[in-house]
Amino acid sequence: MIRRFVFVTEGDVFMQIQFDDDIDGARSQGWAAGLNSSPTVIEVTDNPDVVPGWTWNGETFNAPNP
Repeated sequence: MIRRFVFVTEGDVFMQIQFDDDIDGARSQGWAAGLNSSPTVIEVTDNPDVVPGWTWNGETFNAPNP
């Protein structure tokens, strides 16, 4: 199934994303769950180490414990 999401701010659609469950079902289900949970978006251009698995405490990012 193709899943399609749009990003809205102040009533305006400014971006869309879509992905296919048939290509990577487990990963796309996780993406859909995250996108449906009203995520917080934070630019991390200056911190390329931040990847899935890290956490955000409201002030800083934290790497997962090994």
